Amino acid sequence: SGGSASRLRQQRARMALAATQHVPAGSSQRGQRGERAGENAVYFIMGGPGSGKGTQCARLVEHFDATHLSAGDLLRSEVASGSEQGSAIAAAIADGQIVASETTVALLQAAMAKRRGPFLVDGFPRSLANLAAFEVVLAPCVFMLFLEVGEEAMMQRLLKRGESSGRCDDNEATIRKRFRTYLDESMPVVEALEARGLVRRVSAEGSADAVFAAVLDAFADQRLGATRATG
Repeated sequence: SGGSASRLRQQRARMALAATQHVPAGSSQRGQRGERAGENAVYFIMGGPGSGKGTQCARLVEHFDATHLSAGDLLRSEVASGSEQGSAIAAAIADGQIVASETTVALLQAAMAKRRGPFLVDGFPRSLANLAAFEVVLAPCVFMLFLEVGEEAMMQRLLKRGESSGRCDDNEATIRKRFRTYLDESMPVVEALEARGLVRRVSAEGSADAVFAAVLDAFADQRLGATRATG
């Protein structure tokens, strides 16, 4: 109903205001130009479905000594485990919805405990509730890298990926639900972090190489170590 929709919008506005005003302890200088990235530094890599988050993160870890954690991959791995929690996650993903914040944060926390940072957290936070839950138990982000792509371009990328990905959410009906969820739930996170001065936007409409050049520029002041030689 109209009244319910109005109440929901008001609730989201209150949450967004709280998120913009909440700057966790010790984070007043985070994201400032010239700051050295520590081992526990967290960078959120966000953008709409099909914006190229995974592609750019994969290239970043080839370039820098950092760890890429995909929230989506962690959730899909839990689904594959066949657990009761995995079944609940699968239902949310198939419907284009956001998985419960405590579930995703717990999976990220466990993954971070097993690896060394800095961390590139891909596809998270997808909602203001995600952001709040993350900041309660883990370090606030240094900044969010936001990949900007138009909806039609994202749709074409996802349909192309769906030809070979095997993912249950790479179909047109679910993609459109994901777009709506992204606009309704994820964009308020971008706005909240932008109000804190913690968002760096990059156009991701071009080729992967052109986008990566812009991504590197966004990280140029972070003094991340080069990837260690493996051979």
